[in-house]
Amino acid sequence: MNKVKVTVFADPVCTWCWGSVPVTRALAYAYGENVEISYVMGGMIEDITTFSNRRLSIGGDIELSNRNIHQHWLEASAVHGMPVCESGFHLFTPERPSTIPQNYAYLAAEIYTRENPNTLPINSHLRFLRRLQEATAADAAHTNDVNVLCGIAATMGFDPHRFRTLYGSDEVREAYAKCKSLCKRYDVQTFPTFCLEYRGEEMVLRGYSTLNIVRHSIDHLTFENIKPIADGRMHLTHENVMRFISRYGTAYPIEIATAFGLKRKEGHTALNAESYEKLPDVLEQLISAGRIAMAPKGNGFMYYTIKGKETAWQRRDRHMAGVL
Repeated sequence: MNKVKVTVFADPVCTWCWGSVPVTRALAYAYGENVEISYVMGGMIEDITTFSNRRLSIGGDIELSNRNIHQHWLEASAVHGMPVCESGFHLFTPERPSTIPQNYAYLAAEIYTRENPNTLPINSHLRFLRRLQEATAADAAHTNDVNVLCGIAATMGFDPHRFRTLYGSDEVREAYAKCKSLCKRYDVQTFPTFCLEYRGEEMVLRGYSTLNIVRHSIDHLTFENIKPIADGRMHLTHENVMRFISRYGTAYPIEIATAFGLKRKEGHTALNAESYEKLPDVLEQLISAGRIAMAPKGNGFMYYTIKGKETAWQRRDRHMAGVL
């Protein structure tokens, strides 16, 4: 294996998994084909009424759990920098007490992507996962409702009927059982957990990890044989920032800051572009030039490619994120 395989054990509803998206995006941007990123679904909450997190007072009472989860998300968002909804969070109900539906949905998207190699990009399941996380965290969508999940799949260009069939299939249940078996094998107790593999050797990073931690771990694991691509892409320039946003269609300040190694100003939250030196000027000039635009998203702001000036997949990503 001449690349590093990065396996992320996660649950789409976990706020620290959502907060780790800037790390995985930065890895993909900096290392290119030298890294391969995949996800294992961990099934964080099978039933909120029997779940128990005493430290955060989450579990048991559904309404209290919804309130405390939202409060935890707001506090976590100031640290990890990915936006969350300011109000309206009401994910769990007696009819929808679990996060397993979101896990099944990702696995259905993974299978659907494999089934359609000629009509979908190979990473469509990862785009689906990001939108699923975003819809849950920033839009307060009821993503444990199969109808909502099929709606997200449709915005991805998936056939919603085939997606619904996959979602309810034995194939997805078997894939989920394999995920749970891997969680047990690696003794995964917290999400996210990163497993790095290179030439048969593995290194496990448990819990939320910064990009620096993951990069140092890659250096150590590979004896510095695997390095970021040396083409200047990590320099903070207008063209590089445009290149990064264009790669995905949408991006948040923390994602850009992470990719370009920008340090946060002391006393500032991770959510705002103003928290990072030079970033506001670069973004404002790209906006003034008509190359990108910005819009509020949850308790933060999203930057996105301009309508009519992007590829079909960038337009789809922008639409998925709710920017028309």
